[in-house]
Amino acid sequence: MSATGNPASGQTGAPEQPESSGPAPSSAAATAVVSGDLMAELADSWASAGDSARLAGFFALAPDNPAAAFAVYGDDEDTPQVFGQPIAAWTAFRECGPGARLLAVGDALNRKIAVIRLDGVTEFVPVDQESVTGAGAPEALRAWREHDAAEQDDEAESAPESPAEDDASQGMGLWRLGYAMLGLVALVLAFLFFRVTIDDSFITWRYGENLIEHGVWGWNADGPPVEGYSNPLYAFLSIIPALLGMSAELFFKIVSVALAVGYIVVVRRAGLPRVQEFVLLAVALASPIFFLQLFMGLETASFALLIGWLYAIVYRRGGLGRTGFAVAGAVALSRPEGIALAAVAIGWSLLIDRSRGNRRGAIAVLAGWAVYWCARWWYFGSFFPNPYYKKVAGDIPLPTKILDAMPVVGPILLPIVLGLAMGVALYRRSAKTSILARPDLLRDAVPVLLAATSAVVVLGLYRPSMLVMDPGHRFYWQLLFPVVLVVLSRRIRLSGPREPDRSALLALIAVAVAAGAAVAWDPGNLTTDVWVGAGIVAIALYAGGVRKIAGAALLGAIGLAAVLGFGNSAETTNLLAYRYRIMAHQEVGETIRETKLPGGAIAIGDSGVLPYEADRSTIDLGGLASRESSAGSLSPEWLRSRNLQLAVMLSGSDDAGSAWTGGASTSVLDYVRDPRNGFWSANGAVAGPGYYLNYWIGPQWQKTPLSDRLGAVFMRTKAQNDKPDAQVFLDNLWNFSFLTK
Repeated sequence: MSATGNPASGQTGAPEQPESSGPAPSSAAATAVVSGDLMAELADSWASAGDSARLAGFFALAPDNPAAAFAVYGDDEDTPQVFGQPIAAWTAFRECGPGARLLAVGDALNRKIAVIRLDGVTEFVPVDQESVTGAGAPEALRAWREHDAAEQDDEAESAPESPAEDDASQGMGLWRLGYAMLGLVALVLAFLFFRVTIDDSFITWRYGENLIEHGVWGWNADGPPVEGYSNPLYAFLSIIPALLGMSAELFFKIVSVALAVGYIVVVRRAGLPRVQEFVLLAVALASPIFFLQLFMGLETASFALLIGWLYAIVYRRGGLGRTGFAVAGAVALSRPEGIALAAVAIGWSLLIDRSRGNRRGAIAVLAGWAVYWCARWWYFGSFFPNPYYKKVAGDIPLPTKILDAMPVVGPILLPIVLGLAMGVALYRRSAKTSILARPDLLRDAVPVLLAATSAVVVLGLYRPSMLVMDPGHRFYWQLLFPVVLVVLSRRIRLSGPREPDRSALLALIAVAVAAGAAVAWDPGNLTTDVWVGAGIVAIALYAGGVRKIAGAALLGAIGLAAVLGFGNSAETTNLLAYRYRIMAHQEVGETIRETKLPGGAIAIGDSGVLPYEADRSTIDLGGLASRESSAGSLSPEWLRSRNLQLAVMLSGSDDAGSAWTGGASTSVLDYVRDPRNGFWSANGAVAGPGYYLNYWIGPQWQKTPLSDRLGAVFMRTKAQNDKPDAQVFLDNLWNFSFLTK
């Protein structure tokens, strides 16, 4: 167990005695063998093997003069963590971000050992008058020079070719090949899924468009404000393309690319071992589902990455710091349930780090969110966004839904809760102290905390809700994928003796809980990737929990990534063709906008790109953006007060009687079929086989060229979309014309 000092009191653990009888190379000798990241990996291997004697010699103040203590300055900290053992100090240093420093400390001598550069590379500082300071610095530098001269003489007598250099060169070549292959896979997946945009994303983007064009923050410029989005950050961002006059779709594709690049930068700066870094990049960049969620225009990927980043900061540092609280604020504003994820992370961070700065940051984030929530409640007149009432509450009260979900959630959560309670009791009994007095233990438990919180939301809130648009299981993916990121965010021991590793065991528990939640989502329809991934997780649990094999947590994270990262081929093909099919909706909307029409409203079940392009007062029959439709029925008087003139009814064929009904759609269909209202029907567009946009047009719009133009749209879209998904995708392999406005 490493002895961690209290920087505030100046107390440190006693210097560690050498545990190895082998020679401990000097800093200069080690530098002669390898350099850069390989040098850090050499120190990693000694730390993983428990070879503190080699690290003590590597970090010595001078030859034969080991340090009494080691100080680690975080990237945004002025007060160091002080350690008495080199392994503990090196481990803490490697978990810091750019700007961190590692110092060796003696009675009259200090030496700066290493720093983490802005690009995330660990750089060892040369031994000179700037890095070695204190009263004994001149003698220490003279000793280093003499030692280096002796080392160079020994090297001159050795063989001209160094096996270590050859092995390092070959290893770097293999890593370059691996990264090149990963980059190629990522480029192919990006090319494929760059074309995917979900219709619902246009609901959010319409707010920015209406603000710039009509000066109104609302889905309809002429109606009462309704909060039809659940992602405030993306709604606010939609102002930018509207202000610049560029395609909102293209703008958010650029945002998605920036997210991917940002993820790579954060991972590269984490200072992880190369194997772990590669896996952390691969779980995202080699995953089709990651690229699907990244490019479909919704906040799913950004929400997941922000959650992973937030909990990784708590897992690595304990205290959140400025960066952590900024990320917590972004999580809270990403989705309504984001405040729960952010509050749990902030609360856990306060248990680990009870400093004044951490408390102030928590108050700032939570108070700021409360002010925002009250402001939006005052403006929109409802406590939750409108999609919440449609998808989550519906016609059944939320408490009833929670009770209905308990038969599924209970068998998963009950053993976890009981196990945690028994563990806390046994620990208190054996250690004679509370777990709350062990910040290192609380920090190790962060992945379990995230997995359990996510499982509760996934199975208790998401699963019993009306989640119609759930491509790639985006709802459970956005909360379970962060578990993978957090488990991999801190150094995992990949080699060494078979001995209990608390951090690895807790990481495996987190992986098991998250995988169990994914399996319980729809146990009757498990795909191949779920079976394979769950099998890998089971092997990892046995290897780490029973056999105590190092690296089992890494294997478990890979298994969970497999559970979440792949889908079935039919859904994937459908999504690759999806954007070209909803061009039918877009053409109908453009036709409405380009036709000179008198006043009147339209009604549509797919209220995304069609009303976005039409720029008309719209009734959302799905209920996401129209509060009246959420109740499930619309009165004829209300429809008449809105001056309904066009109802686009989603249908199974070109027959007017094949319209899909239910809820508000039934009310509108009854209204337009009533002869007294003067509507007649025709074919508007074809989105795919068995997917028609038939329409009913009112008396005031029947006198315009709209019907003739919609007839031309019907013929054109029938030729384009009345084909299988694979054919539509291949026909449009290089077609990205929808990205221009």
